[in-house]
Amino acid sequence: MVDFNLSASTSLIASLSISILFVAALYIWPQRFSRNHPTCIKQRIVSAVLVSCVSPVLLLLLASDRENIPGLLTLIGISSDIRGAAVPLVLSVILFAGPLLQYYLDDQSLIDYDNKLMLARNLIVAPLTEEIVFRGCLTPLLYPTIGWWGVVTLQPLFFGVAHLHHAVELYRGGASILQVIISKLFQTAYTSVFGAFSCYSLLVTGSVFGAILAHSFCNMMGFPDFFGVPHSPRPVLVIVAYVAGLTIFCACMPRLLSCELYSSPYC
Repeated sequence: MVDFNLSASTSLIASLSISILFVAALYIWPQRFSRNHPTCIKQRIVSAVLVSCVSPVLLLLLASDRENIPGLLTLIGISSDIRGAAVPLVLSVILFAGPLLQYYLDDQSLIDYDNKLMLARNLIVAPLTEEIVFRGCLTPLLYPTIGWWGVVTLQPLFFGVAHLHHAVELYRGGASILQVIISKLFQTAYTSVFGAFSCYSLLVTGSVFGAILAHSFCNMMGFPDFFGVPHSPRPVLVIVAYVAGLTIFCACMPRLLSCELYSSPYC
């Protein structure tokens, strides 16, 4: 197994540096277009992919045993365990039982098939690159110094705060400062909660692929439309689905995400 003989402060600085690198790489291009413009999407896809390739190399440089590449890949979460990839996705689908029923009853499409570039960014590139960087690379750095629950608590904040850069684009789009602050605080909280679940699943299963699949599914679903529930054709049924999904998720998560079921290097 790869060892990182780093102090707590060094591991935090390294994690913060990788997080900043990921965000900064998105802005190396001339900012002539909005984030959803095809040119901007392509440029940022290149940046995200490059950083997700560079980050494991940086991780290897910080390791005490730089020749143990298989051990490093194991810590990042490169695993062939199908259960580790499937269980976080299944739990995410259960949790979103209410929104899924809501979409079905409202006859709404989950995916905009007309914009294939945005589809690739949101469902493939963003989940893959962000989970490799923020989960796969930050977890091995932080775990030896702050432990299991320290990682679950602190590491998602790097992921949540990394999304704050969208505030600039939101403000340029005409939103007021108050709207930007409320929107970004809400998004940071939401992404941090997901990050905690994603981090926990990696620690338990030893697989980053479950986090990637769950991330992709959550991007597809978006944030639940709570305010739209009263306007649904079957609001009571939708509320029952919301409550049932959350209840079953909370009941199943400790059983399906248990160290005894997997061979994780963190358990």
